[in-house]
This record gives sequence, structure tokens and C-alpha cells, in this order.
Amino acid sequence: MLENLDECVALKVDDLILLDYDNVKNYLKENMYLINNIKYTFHDNYHMNYGYNELNNPIKIAYHDGKIQRIIIKTKDYSSKRVKIDLSYDGSNYHGFQIQTKGKTIQKELSKLVSEVNDKNILVQGASRTDAGVHAYSQTVHFDDDSNLSTDEWLKFLNHRLPKDIYVKKVEFMHPLFHSRYDVYEKEYIYRIKLGSYDPFLVNYSWHQEYLDFVKLEDQIKKIIGTFDFTSFTKCAKGNSIRTIYDAGYKLDDDVLKIYIRGNGFLRYMVRLIVYQVIAFSTNKTSIDILTIIQEKNRLHTKNLAPATGLYLNEIIY
Repeated sequence: MLENLDECVALKVDDLILLDYDNVKNYLKENMYLINNIKYTFHDNYHMNYGYNELNNPIKIAYHDGKIQRIIIKTKDYSSKRVKIDLSYDGSNYHGFQIQTKGKTIQKELSKLVSEVNDKNILVQGASRTDAGVHAYSQTVHFDDDSNLSTDEWLKFLNHRLPKDIYVKKVEFMHPLFHSRYDVYEKEYIYRIKLGSYDPFLVNYSWHQEYLDFVKLEDQIKKIIGTFDFTSFTKCAKGNSIRTIYDAGYKLDDDVLKIYIRGNGFLRYMVRLIVYQVIAFSTNKTSIDILTIIQEKNRLHTKNLAPATGLYLNEIIY
């Protein structure tokens, strides 16, 4: 394992965090018992392995280009039963996923029921903090469970008690170190645009545009593929604004245009700002190329958001 460490490797053992390559390597050399005889139990993806060391401590190892980039080990204070939930929801009646001081949220509805079963306050953690009015075809959450409910019992209970605009598709028991947010490898968002005549029944589920130039749309949307500093396309520019977009494009289903964007992560409002820009360019409301805006690294030309109603969290890949 030591010879396979990435130069940017990070190690977390309980509350200890080491970020320097030499420090990580030296620490592991002095504490080889932590990484000896690892038995892997979860292989959900090719970039993350979950297992237990010879002391039966849970361990999680993340890879990038075949090199170990992150190691997390827990020797104390961990739950033996972590639950993963895959769900979908209509976000029209919610103030987003994350709990707010006022208003209904997806996280609040789920946490309330999970806390009721466990007879203590539990805050479920989600893969993505979708904004008010944003929908999800596929969202993932996790929580630590002290109850005796099986996965089938959790599924039935949640779908019986949750509002009908939230639906749990699957419940699984996971490794204690699985994390719905930090273990994500890719996310995909879809943005729906109703073309042509206005449809009042789609007002909460799409953005209406009478026309657009598909040649210009194709040109602009393909230019975001790659690794860029997306400071120009976020409300909060604090921290690292570099993200990688693996794929982007569109599909036309009769008069509904679906723009899809798949990447390793997204900044706040990033997708809605990008969609507004490519649509503005495609409808001749602006002539500024999207690469020029990316290179500017400021919000001078990205003050407008596409409506939240057309945005869908489509897929979470681990």
C-alpha cells in the first residue's frame, strides 16, 4: 500500500488528520497494524474501497488514477449500521433539500421520521443540497441507525409516512464509513426547457422558451467539457472553484429540450448559471462566448439564473 500513495494523499484516523505525503507515509510505517490484512467488503465502485483492518476497524480508501488519494480509519465512535436511501422528489413545495429555519425541506421531512424511529435526533446527510424548487429523479442520503428495522421495513415505513411528493426507491445497509456526499464520484443534472407554445401545466417543471438556435446551443454547451475554474458560475466563490465536467449536451423529446451536465461536483447555482448563459446565447440575447466568461473569473456577465423549476438532480454515481 505504501508504494501506491499519491503525492497529494491525505490520512484521517479518528480526529487525527495528516495531509503531507511524507507525514502520511511515516505515520503508516509506524502504525502498520492500521493497514495490515485489510478485508474488503464493499466494492461499489472502482475509485473507493471499503473494508476492515486486522483489528476490525472500518477503513475507507479512495483512489485517483490508480493511486491512493485518501485513507480514512475509525478506531472508535462509529456506528455499526449505516443506512443508505435512494429517493426522488418533486421540489415544488419545498425550500430545498437542506434544513432551513423556516419552511419545509426534504432533509427535514426525512430526519423527522428517522429520529422518530430511533428515539433521538438524527440529521440525515444528502449527496446534493438542491435549492428551493429543484427536483430530483435520484438523490442519495445516509444516516446511522440504532433501530431493528430491516431495509424492507424502512422502505415501507418511509413511503407510508413521507409526503406523497417524496418517494424512497431503495434502502441499503452500508459500510460504517460510507458517506452520501463525500464519496460521490460523479453527479448529473438535467435541465428541462419547454419549447414552442406555453404550457401552464409545466410551469413548475420546466423553463419556457419559444425558440432557440440549436447550432449555437451545441457550440456553447460542449465548451464547458473539461476542467475549469468556474468562479464566474457560482454565487459563492469561496474555496476551490475548479470542477471537471465529463460530459454535457442535450436531447430533444418532442417539444421538451433536456440539457444534461455530468461532472465531479458542482458549485452553488453553477448549473442554473450555465444554462441561463447557453440559452441566452442560443436565443441571441448575448453574443459573449461562454469560454470568455469562464476565463474572466468574475460575475460580470452571469447575474441571471435559469429558474429552479427546470432543474433536476438526475444521477449520483459512487
